[in-house]
Amino acid sequence: MNKQDKPTTKEYTMGFRKANLYAFLLIIPVYIVYLWLFTYVWGKETLEMGKEIVFNNFLPILIVGITVHELLHGITWGFFASKKMKSIKFGFKWKYLTPYCHCKEPLKVKHYKLGGAMPLVVLGIIPSVFGIVVGNGTFFFFGLLFTMAATGDILILIMLKKLNNNQYVSDHPDKMGFYIEE
Repeated sequence: MNKQDKPTTKEYTMGFRKANLYAFLLIIPVYIVYLWLFTYVWGKETLEMGKEIVFNNFLPILIVGITVHELLHGITWGFFASKKMKSIKFGFKWKYLTPYCHCKEPLKVKHYKLGGAMPLVVLGIIPSVFGIVVGNGTFFFFGLLFTMAATGDILILIMLKKLNNNQYVSDHPDKMGFYIEE
């Protein structure tokens, strides 16, 4: 095989500091819209009751929620990986206090996107919308918290936006991002 016949890969990554800044800037309008919508429909008292319940149980909710967040990535990516869950690695980056899930084999962009979006949808959007619809501040704040926890995933989804859904993407093992074969 000639060197020119070999596919090239392009790295799409973002530093954790830059990602945290973008995530913070991204979450501000989401936070404002969510809060405005809930208080407009249900009032501040219902909001405060839900907030109190979530924040009084913050640590266990956070630990269980983050675990489920990473499991949702892994289970979804594992479903599409040829080696299933054997291709999935879970870990923790102590330097950044960040848990992670890594798929060790390439996936189609559409499958990578789905795995990237699952925690946002299941733990963030669905509980928030449910909380708004039924007037449950606890579900609302739980969803808001895990929408904020998914901002890194949202950034990855934005980075994937212009790519062909049938291209193959490889999860970057050490950085926030991925590789694309070109």
